[in-house]
Amino acid sequence: MVDTTEQRIYELIKPWCGRSWLTRRAPELTGETSLNITLKMDPEDTAELLVTLFSEFGLNPDDIDLSVYYPRRRGQEIPLTIDMLVSSVRSGKWLYK
Repeated sequence: MVDTTEQRIYELIKPWCGRSWLTRRAPELTGETSLNITLKMDPEDTAELLVTLFSEFGLNPDDIDLSVYYPRRRGQEIPLTIDMLVSSVRSGKWLYK
């Protein structure tokens, strides 16, 4: 069951999801969906989304280090998932390092 907090997080993310050029469909969002890997959001767009999301829920956007999720070397990315955002919003602070 999705609560209002989780629903609002999905609503904030949805506009950032592009449609596939092949299928013309937006990707299905789940808790395991990652902004950086699944949605292939660039770091600037992710930062903008997180500022909006963190501002709405009273979290400090400076607490997240995007270089962990967008490292200089390809193949070393850690997924930045919707579940991570939901858990952090519910706790009132960024939970992941």
